[in-house]
Amino acid sequence: MSSKLSNPDLLNILLEGKNLDDLNSRSLMQRWLNDEISDVQTGAFLSALRAKGCTGVELSSMAEELLNVCKLPLKRPNLYMVDTCGTGGDGANTFNISTAVAFVASSCGANIAKHGNKSASGKVGSADVLMNLGLNLNCSLEKVISAVSEIGITFLFAPVWHKSLIKLAPLRKSLGIRTVFNQLGPLVNPLRPNAQVLGVASEDLLEPMANALLKMGMNRAVVVHGHGGLDEASLQGENKLIFVEKGELRFSKINISEFNHENISNENLVVSDINSSEEILKSVLDGSGQKSHKEVVALNTALVLWVSSIEDDLHEGFKKALLSISQGTPWKKFLLLKNYLTVDESITN
Repeated sequence: MSSKLSNPDLLNILLEGKNLDDLNSRSLMQRWLNDEISDVQTGAFLSALRAKGCTGVELSSMAEELLNVCKLPLKRPNLYMVDTCGTGGDGANTFNISTAVAFVASSCGANIAKHGNKSASGKVGSADVLMNLGLNLNCSLEKVISAVSEIGITFLFAPVWHKSLIKLAPLRKSLGIRTVFNQLGPLVNPLRPNAQVLGVASEDLLEPMANALLKMGMNRAVVVHGHGGLDEASLQGENKLIFVEKGELRFSKINISEFNHENISNENLVVSDINSSEEILKSVLDGSGQKSHKEVVALNTALVLWVSSIEDDLHEGFKKALLSISQGTPWKKFLLLKNYLTVDESITN
């Protein structure tokens, strides 16, 4: 039987390249939450975890501890919900593909609970671009939750829900490297979605993230690493996927050429700043955007429609997404959510 180890003993295990068990993974996160780890030790832990690489057990155990302290102000909606939150950190500076996917998938009938944050790197984060488009991220938590039932989509701004981690933000930023918290972000959606499409920036994260989702009881999920290093399925070439379903992992690949569409360079998806991100996101949602922008969103939406059990055939999901985009329905979804969250009541900072 394992026992809780001291901070130095835990650190030594990680520095030796060994993995933490469930008990000590949970204990490590509890100590962070209780402010029982110094800044120096935190820097060492984060560096050691990054060098070793996290397992599915470590990720799921730490994520569950974070979720345990995240209390909902009202009952979780009795809906089959899906998240499109990925790890970010691919450094590709593409437009906000997973954010666009959330609204397109919702317009196709999926109930979307999108978890997200501001940018932690050069890339414009989902929260950044949505704020720029006028979405109220300071709405009451009750409104944020009820939006899924009322509109079919909501956005959960991570810092509002995970206040216990705010104190770690300056230290993480000063480290300047991707840490375990980048991997935990997609796993700690407060509404505990039933399904998820989770993009990873590095191929070596595919299995750990898939195993973490499996251990956390996800009904259906897809973990995707895009060709060219994207944390989304890209149009450039072959994308690597792990499907999570019925307690099993299934490895697969997908290429836009299989959909009778041409491969297009990732360079077509790059943005220079938040204003260009906003313009592209809006143009995809209202159907006026460039072919490459609409197709990369449709390809990723097809994965969401699969995990939602709306379309079991990815080709049909791709066509359904393109049709919705061409009709401008996703932009109407965005406006509905924007109007719903534009209320006088706000959260207390």
